Amino acid sequence: MNVLSGKIPSIRLSDFIKKEDLVNFQLESFNWLVEKGLQEVIDEKGSLEIDIPDYGLELGKIGVGTPQVNESGQGAELRYPFECRLRNLTYSAPINLEFVENGEPVLVEVGHLPVMLNSRICLLHGLSSGERIKRGEDPLDMGGYFIINGTERALIIVEDLAPNRIVTTVENVMGKDVIIAKVFSVRQGFRSRVTVEKREASGGGTLFVSFPGIPTRIPLIILMKGLGLSDDEIIELFDEDTQLEVKINMEVKNLSPEEAFDYLGKRAGAGHAKQYQATRANQVINNFLLPHIGNTEADRRAKAIYLGIMARKVLELDLGKRQPDDKDHYSNKRLRLSGDLMQELFRVSFNKITRDIKYQLEKQSARHRVVNIKTAVRSNNLTESICYALATGNWTGGRSGVSQVLDRTNYLSYLTHQRRISSLLSRSHPHFEARDLHATQWGRVCPNETPEGQNCGLVKNLALGSLISSESDETVVEKYMKEFGVK
Repeated sequence: MNVLSGKIPSIRLSDFIKKEDLVNFQLESFNWLVEKGLQEVIDEKGSLEIDIPDYGLELGKIGVGTPQVNESGQGAELRYPFECRLRNLTYSAPINLEFVENGEPVLVEVGHLPVMLNSRICLLHGLSSGERIKRGEDPLDMGGYFIINGTERALIIVEDLAPNRIVTTVENVMGKDVIIAKVFSVRQGFRSRVTVEKREASGGGTLFVSFPGIPTRIPLIILMKGLGLSDDEIIELFDEDTQLEVKINMEVKNLSPEEAFDYLGKRAGAGHAKQYQATRANQVINNFLLPHIGNTEADRRAKAIYLGIMARKVLELDLGKRQPDDKDHYSNKRLRLSGDLMQELFRVSFNKITRDIKYQLEKQSARHRVVNIKTAVRSNNLTESICYALATGNWTGGRSGVSQVLDRTNYLSYLTHQRRISSLLSRSHPHFEARDLHATQWGRVCPNETPEGQNCGLVKNLALGSLISSESDETVVEKYMKEFGVK
C-alpha cells in the first residue's frame, strides 16, 4: 500500500490466490490415485493363492480407461457428464487389470471407477471454454466432484491425527491422571493404536504397553525382552534420570528373552493349545505391533527401540522435563483427500473380489471345467461396492457422511462444499478442546464458518488462502541422513 500518496489501490482476490487452487488439491489427489494409488494396492497383494495343482495367478499392472457407460444391449459408449446428469447414469471408467495366469498375461476388466470431473482422465480435461459450452458444461465449473446415478456428489476432506507420530498426553482414567504416549501406526491401510503408559499396578510394575491382538496390558520390559533386547540394551535407551524407573520395572519380573516370548504367547493365545500360542504371538507381533516399522522378524529390534523412545517420553513428562503434546495442534493433524479416501475404499472392495475370484476358480476346477480367469472375474461386485459407498456416504470403518450431495445453491456454496473439513470425532460427545479455535488454524481454517449445534467446531472450512501440501516419500530423506552419519 502506498501510504505516502494517500491512495489505496484496489486489491483483488486474484492478487494472492489462483482460481485453480480452490479445488485443485482434490483433482491432484484423484490424479495420484489413478497414476499410483491403485497400483500400490495391487502391489501389496502381489499374487493370489489358489488351491489348484500346477496353477499360479499373479497380479500385474492396473490401468483406468476412458470414461464410458455400459448400457444393456448397446455395449460401452462414451458419455459426457451432461448426459450422465440428465439420464441418471454414473460417470465412470473401466478398470483393467493384468493377471499373469501360469506365466501368460491376461487383461481383464475388473470393474468401473467413478471419475472426478476435470481430472486427467475426464473427457472435459483440456477443453476450451467454447468446447465446454458445446458439451453442456459451465466453463467456470472447476470440477472436483463425481456423478453417481445422475447426482453430483462431493467427497468431504477428513481431518485425522497424524499417523506414525508419537503424541504424549496426560489423560484422566477412572479419576486418576495417567501419562500416555500413543501412536497410530498405519501400514497398507491397516491402523493400529499402540500406547505406552505409566500407572500404578498391583504387581509392582509401572510401565505397560497396549496394542491390538492382546486383550490385556503387557509390561513394557517383558515385551522389549520378547522382541530380542537384553537388559543392558534396554537401559542404554534411557538417560540417568529415567533409568531408575526402568530398573524397578526390570526387578518385578526378571525373565529371559525366551521366557518373555512365552509370556506373550500365553497372553495372545489365551485358551489355546501351547503349540498355537507361539504361532499366535509371532502373528500378533509382526502384524499388530507398530506395523509401519515392518512386519518381519528382522524388524523386531527396531520395534523394541521405538517402544523405548515412547517410554522415555512418558518418563520425561512424569519428571517434568517436557510438556505434554497438544493433539489439537495442526502439526499433529493430517487432511485426507479424495485420492486417499478412494484408495482405502478400493483396497477393501478389491480384497472382497479377490476372495470371490479364488472361490470361482476353485469351483471351476472342482467341476472339471477349464480354469479361466476371464470367466471367474465378476466385475459388477467391485463397481457396486465403490458406487454404493459414494452414493450413500457410508465409508469403510463404519464412517458416514464422507460423500455428500454437492451444494449447488450458488457458485460460492459449490466452492465452499469442496473445501469443507470434517473431523472423525463423535458428534454426541463434548470434545471441548477439539471444537475450540486453535492458534495454529490461523490462515489455514476459517474462524467463522462452522455449523451451530452438535457439529460446531467439528465441521470446518479451509481458509481462502490456504494450500494443502502433498505427502512426500520419507525414504529419500532417510537415505541422505544415513549418508551424513545421522543415527
